[in-house]
Amino acid sequence: MSDQPIEPLNAFTKDYLDAVRGEDDPSTSREAETSGPFTLVEQRGMLALYRAWESAAAGDPPLALFHQRETALLFQALWPALGRHDLMQLRPEPSSLGYDLEAAGKVVGSLRSFDPEAVLGAHFLSFLARTPHSLALLVEAAGPTAQKHVGRLLGARVLGEK
Repeated sequence: MSDQPIEPLNAFTKDYLDAVRGEDDPSTSREAETSGPFTLVEQRGMLALYRAWESAAAGDPPLALFHQRETALLFQALWPALGRHDLMQLRPEPSSLGYDLEAAGKVVGSLRSFDPEAVLGAHFLSFLARTPHSLALLVEAAGPTAQKHVGRLLGARVLGEK
């Protein structure tokens, strides 16, 4: 038996992969690393998060392991947003309204305080709002009681009180 780790099946030759391994990745490599799609697989009594083309059987380590399904669903929904360029930024110098918030190069609001955590949260929420699959995972993670209430809230907001 060989002590060499088993390489997963890859359409590119070992020589090619060895040759490009030392090159610099483009600025988009983080998004390529986190873009998915991702699957959840039961493994050792936990849920393992894998890229759709990876598996324990192929010797791939999971990206994460979770004890609870709702936590696993949250990370499955969120993971693709990790590599995206920030959808919003705060200008470092305050204006008369506070710290200007930019999206797509336009000022879309301002925050009284310089709060990068709030902007990071908005990045993730914006990602969820524009990604139906991830939004569905979030709603599933919320569970049936929250789904019932969300349905009623949306019905009242969109259709009006009947």
